[in-house]
Amino acid sequence: MRWRHYWAPFCLVGLSSLVLPFQEAEACSCVPTHPQTHFCESDFVAVVRVRKFFLINEYEIAYQVKVSRIFKATPKAELALKRGLLLTPTLDAMCGVNLDLGDTYVVSGRTNGDKPTISICGLTLRWSEVTSRQRKGFRQLYRYGCVCEILYTQWWRKGTVLESAGGKRCLWESAPGPQVCQENHGICTPGPGGCHWMPSVPYKNCIKEHRLQRGQQRSRDP
Repeated sequence: MRWRHYWAPFCLVGLSSLVLPFQEAEACSCVPTHPQTHFCESDFVAVVRVRKFFLINEYEIAYQVKVSRIFKATPKAELALKRGLLLTPTLDAMCGVNLDLGDTYVVSGRTNGDKPTISICGLTLRWSEVTSRQRKGFRQLYRYGCVCEILYTQWWRKGTVLESAGGKRCLWESAPGPQVCQENHGICTPGPGGCHWMPSVPYKNCIKEHRLQRGQQRSRDP
């Protein structure tokens, strides 16, 4: 199975994967989503360690996990997480997630009835790869920025999009913009002048390095 970390819960699933299993199904497709947006829009965000997994049926798998920490959960989600199970589709085409046994992840998901579910379109990131700013965001800062919107924007459109943002958006610029800096170190918070990326040493250093690399690249271009 193939999966990515930062994508919103919007999956395009081929109906043929359910009705005609021998026909090729469409792949799962998700839109780019910032970790803060996952935090704000999910029913739960938690750190879990994967113990084992088992099939529930042809289309669903369950991971048995130890929940180390819950950063956010609705009352229904908090109750569901106590079972220590996370459900996900078995197929890539249905946006199923592949977790490695023994590894620890920060995951986001939704509750389906009394079942906590995760998908490739949610947040599924190895805890060892989470940056210090992301950890601080999960612990306390992301929630304060939920009144803002983080909008993934093609870098060449940022000026036009910013003009229409009305102070309610932070722009997450695609490469060659500072996409990685904003993803790994950016926290969008409201202020007197509207929503903005919160200043921090890691964010400032990343932007500085990004600009240096961009300048070097331009100097090499014919």
